[in-house]
Amino acid sequence: MRPTGPTPSPATAGMLVLSGLVLGVLLGLLVGDLTGATGPALVVGTFAGLTGGVVAVVVRFRDL
Repeated sequence: MRPTGPTPSPATAGMLVLSGLVLGVLLGLLVGDLTGATGPALVVGTFAGLTGGVVAVVVRFRDL
């Protein structure tokens, strides 16, 4: 018998995606500011953060 844990909620999934997105944007801004290419780095950071957030949701809720 598998131990039952807390039930996953859509709010948890949303916060994982949002936190990944925010982290990606912040890192993109930081790298862009350091390299002088803020716009392109921001776009890359946005897509990387969104991808990371979705991957975090898939890993977290894999057992469903």
